Amino acid sequence: MHDGGREENVLEKVAAIVVTYNRRELLRECVDALLGSNTAVDIIVVDNASTDHTGEMIKSYPADAGVSYINTGKNIGGAGGFQLGIRKAYEKGYDYFWLMDDDTTVRPDTLDKLMEADKTLGGGYGFLSSLALWVDGSECIMNYHTIAADWNTEKKKICEGLVKVEEATFVSFFTRREVVARAGLPLKEYFIWGDDTEYTRRISALYPCYLAADSQVIHKMAANISSLGIADCTDVCRIERMFYSVRNDCYTYRRMGWKKFLRYTVNTFRMLLGVLFKAKQYKAKKAAVILKGYFAGTVFRPAIERVN
Repeated sequence: MHDGGREENVLEKVAAIVVTYNRRELLRECVDALLGSNTAVDIIVVDNASTDHTGEMIKSYPADAGVSYINTGKNIGGAGGFQLGIRKAYEKGYDYFWLMDDDTTVRPDTLDKLMEADKTLGGGYGFLSSLALWVDGSECIMNYHTIAADWNTEKKKICEGLVKVEEATFVSFFTRREVVARAGLPLKEYFIWGDDTEYTRRISALYPCYLAADSQVIHKMAANISSLGIADCTDVCRIERMFYSVRNDCYTYRRMGWKKFLRYTVNTFRMLLGVLFKAKQYKAKKAAVILKGYFAGTVFRPAIERVN
């Protein structure tokens, strides 16, 4: 699994899984930064059938650099890409899986800090999440964490840079082989949006999980904002894709119990009213996407796939 020329530490077999689509130069920066990590890491690039010669760029790295390339043949979304990447890394025998988007740039010690947290916790965790910063050094708004309800029982861990969480994003998400074997794989049917929310919540229901604040990355988003709401969106193609966001969140909140699902339902219809009364463009299309996504989510039942 580790190509010739790279020193293998049998206790720390880490695969960095990067999903990409038509962002070759950002991907190059991501891969170069990973190759500069203090701790050696193999890199698996999952390409959702890019048309910008991403494959040629990745194949230009030396054979012994530890960079492998998978072309999915069609766009299976971020969710499908991460599921495929984890499955392939598991089959190759890796012990740790480190997920990130192609616009993520790690620091030389980002992985060191994750491995230190792994040792501090004695492997007793479901996932670790790095602190994502924007290009100006401020915290990246999109990369939220939901603090665990019982975080107050583990306050001493904060002194070690660890905060107990139950939800994180796939921007520097780190988990273990045993966790994947028990929790299963991300839901490829989500395609885009919400797959990280569902997966991290699924894992944190089984294990304690942590933000490792000393482990930091740069998330090179175009702007430091949360996702643009459907009411304000002016891109017709993006509006249509927001179907996945509504449907996936509906399913995720359904699984969290009737109280949270009821709250989600109320918020969804508030969003619908906001579109009808405040949106300046495409009111009918936006309203249709919200309603279609919500009702699709009430019957959406993707099966959790297992590595074995």
